[in-house]
Amino acid sequence: MSSVVNTSGSRLHLDGAGDATAPSRVLTTRFLDFWLLGGASILVWLVMIAVQGFRASWAVDQHFKNLTVTTASLSLLVNYPHFLISYKLAYSRGRGFIFRNWWQLIAVPLLMTATFAIAYFYFAVPVGNLPMVATLQSALSPWGANAGVVAGPRLGDVLFTAVFNLMIFTVGWHYTKQVFGCMMVYAHFDGYTMTKPQRDLTKWGLLSIWGMNFVYSNISGSESIFSNFRYHTLDLPDIAGPISLMAVAAGFLLVVYKVFYVNYRDSRQVPSLNLLAPFVALYIWWLPQTRQYEFYFLLTPLFHSLQYLAFVYKMEDTRLKKVHNREVQATAVIVGAVLAGWLFFEFLPNTVDNVLGTYNSWQMFFFFTAAMLFINIHHYFIDNVLWRFRDPEVREYLLA
Repeated sequence: MSSVVNTSGSRLHLDGAGDATAPSRVLTTRFLDFWLLGGASILVWLVMIAVQGFRASWAVDQHFKNLTVTTASLSLLVNYPHFLISYKLAYSRGRGFIFRNWWQLIAVPLLMTATFAIAYFYFAVPVGNLPMVATLQSALSPWGANAGVVAGPRLGDVLFTAVFNLMIFTVGWHYTKQVFGCMMVYAHFDGYTMTKPQRDLTKWGLLSIWGMNFVYSNISGSESIFSNFRYHTLDLPDIAGPISLMAVAAGFLLVVYKVFYVNYRDSRQVPSLNLLAPFVALYIWWLPQTRQYEFYFLLTPLFHSLQYLAFVYKMEDTRLKKVHNREVQATAVIVGAVLAGWLFFEFLPNTVDNVLGTYNSWQMFFFFTAAMLFINIHHYFIDNVLWRFRDPEVREYLLA
């Protein structure tokens, strides 16, 4: 199978490119792929933006308010499985795969487990008793409200704040890399040719959105709340906001010109709607200028998860075509992912919190919060090793 680009950067047609009789390759169907990869999110966003001005009407506002409960329930079927299925895809690959990717699959979870263990056993230790934290506070004090990230007052507060900020940092990277993967896979399916410089430009243009999101999440040194736990973000200079937006705008314009326009000019190639849908959707999801509160906080994670599950479907569907009792095994995978998500995100951490009385002790649901942080962050590292074009399973089950 041909790769998307060759190492010299010259233009290279993928399998079936230029062959009008070549079968169209898809994740599910071309119609459904469009909606799963971003089309549905664009439509829903347009509707929510259009009716935002009519929220004084009960008939409109109640549906916005109901989204909190609706998306919480949908998390059982969409968001949670999207996280937990990545564990199945990674750790079922065998010992050799795990040890080749030891940093992401062994070291990262061990480091996070050690961090949460220290936080649990030394949660109430005052940070004033820790010279290193006091030194760090003094160093950060001249830089606005940045000292808030190590203000404590307890060691557990400081450690959880650090992990929350790590999650904020990694989530933008994960979203943008996933959209880049969507575009590259559909370029492969469609025979839409891209040079290596075009591919790199697309990747860095998307990654500028990651940088912009991190800046805007850390531009006021504000206090945020998750499950009654309060943590502080960084206080980056205000000028960082406009600078990050200019970088995003420059990246967008360069991709439109250097990739889409140049390809049309040179070979009359036009990117398909399925390739463009995730590209457009990412800007809608993350730009401050397109942000609608309920959509951004409640629906963006849902649509991101749907996007991911389209790839999982393709991988598992192709894999299971080779086994007996395919329907039984497919059902087991689906039920297992849903059940595992409920257990590890909700039931088990909540049960442990209740048994150990963590809320009564520290005014936070320790294990519920730790499980959310652990799975979110580790999932990003797992995906870093799962979805590589040169990986033999990706080539066999996803790209074939």
